[in-house]
Amino acid sequence: MHVAGDIRSRLFVARRYYGMVCGEMCCERNSGADMERHAQKISVIIPVFNNERYLPRCCDSVLGQTYKDIEVVLVDDGSTDGTPTLCDRYAAQDARVKVVHQSNGGEGAARNAGLAAASGDWIMWVDSDDWIEERWIEYFADQLHRHPDADVVITGTGVGVWRHPEPLRQFLMDRIVHTMWTSCTRRGLYDGLTFTDQKIGADVLMQIQVVWKAATVAVIPRSSGYHYEDNEQSVTRVGSIRTRLGWPKRADLELAFVRNVAPQMLNCARFDVMRGAGVIIESVRKLDVPPEEHAQKRALLKRLRGYVWNGLFHLPLRSMRRKEYATALGSLRKALR
Repeated sequence: MHVAGDIRSRLFVARRYYGMVCGEMCCERNSGADMERHAQKISVIIPVFNNERYLPRCCDSVLGQTYKDIEVVLVDDGSTDGTPTLCDRYAAQDARVKVVHQSNGGEGAARNAGLAAASGDWIMWVDSDDWIEERWIEYFADQLHRHPDADVVITGTGVGVWRHPEPLRQFLMDRIVHTMWTSCTRRGLYDGLTFTDQKIGADVLMQIQVVWKAATVAVIPRSSGYHYEDNEQSVTRVGSIRTRLGWPKRADLELAFVRNVAPQMLNCARFDVMRGAGVIIESVRKLDVPPEEHAQKRALLKRLRGYVWNGLFHLPLRSMRRKEYATALGSLRKALR
């Protein structure tokens, strides 16, 4: 009895010790994974011009994120209101804020300056008009942990992990969101790339290049964590025909890029341009322009309709899904009105 009891006692101690060791190892693994997930520094670039009204809300939402390993790059693009002072105040209050002051060079120049100043492993963007919910960046950080091979994590309807060159097709078929605001991109992908001075669509042109360079892109469901401000003074929302006049150049640059790097996807690019032209047609048609701009408006609408017809005559049928047929028909209706 004494021997049996001694054996049971030793087994009890051994099991307890084994459990403690396993538990510690498990905690170490979980802690290591958590540390790895939070060890990736994310630079959030915010270009800003004369926006002292909305900038505090934007900055407060970014600095209040649950994910703390961030760098906030504020690019003051020659503002003439209280924006420069606000930027400097945030930098003085939080060491994570970096400010770049430059003479006014436009949105593209501000974005390029932000990229040059950013030191993070990953790049995210927030418009100075907008704001994000507190777990927005953590949402993307979690996805980086789940998809360690991804060069880009971005929202869209084509949810999945896509390898080069398929992300470009998914983008052109509008299954990846055509905006930088809902993406997180490996910093190195921007090396050698610069934003154009396009007044409209420069972000799309950059996204196309980034998606093409990426070896792997993880497309995730759209979250409601990013909030757009309907600022009537925004460059892309202002009621003027001048910004819309630059859209055909943006479309031609997209077509030229795809023709050069992936000619087999040119019809997909034509589809994308056709879809975009339909959206711009509606926008231009609603503009109430002065008499001296009527000829410009008619000429622009004619050119936009040309993109629609070109897309319809070159539909990428093998790449299309039911929803995309509806998109093509919708663009046709807008062109015929």
